[in-house]
Amino acid sequence: MPEPEFSAQSSVDVARRLQIRGDDSRSWIALIMPAQDSQNALSNLQADLSSLLQRPTRIFDLQNEPLDTLARVLHEPEDDIGILVAHADIGLERWSSLDLMRSALERKGPIILWLSSDCIPGIVEHAPNIRSFIGGSLFCAGPEGGLMTEEDREKRLRELREFYDLTNDQVIERARSKALPSEPHFVEWLVLLGRGDLV
Repeated sequence: MPEPEFSAQSSVDVARRLQIRGDDSRSWIALIMPAQDSQNALSNLQADLSSLLQRPTRIFDLQNEPLDTLARVLHEPEDDIGILVAHADIGLERWSSLDLMRSALERKGPIILWLSSDCIPGIVEHAPNIRSFIGGSLFCAGPEGGLMTEEDREKRLRELREFYDLTNDQVIERARSKALPSEPHFVEWLVLLGRGDLV
């Protein structure tokens, strides 16, 4: 059986979430970028956020931008939308450094982490404060507009259950007891169940 891929969520839905939270929500949202055509998906995300929220949206390179520079430019201004991008896991040292300076990254405007799936274990294991900022706001992003239908969500959950021979309840229970691996497909599974808080 081929390994399952991530399902797509909507960038439009993310914009709506931020709209509901308000202009000064100080929101942190993590989006797992799609495996295919991630650059186009990022462009769509930027356009959707700018259009729906009527606010500038800037993109920053989380992998290569010096962190002190990143902290400064995120506050110039501090009320627009900032998207921090990492196309590959940035490593223990950088996640730890980012976590230590999380207070310097706090701002009025929302921060979107646009990450490859292999970044998730790094956040969970080496950036607990950043992870707490994200809370349950961890989603799979996709290149298409429109919401993931309930039928698509159920189909994807069925694929995951069959592939891993586990039930949804077993996955939730293992996550609660910290016995669930932090690999990307289990992250996706919890997100699809609406339990991103357990990642």
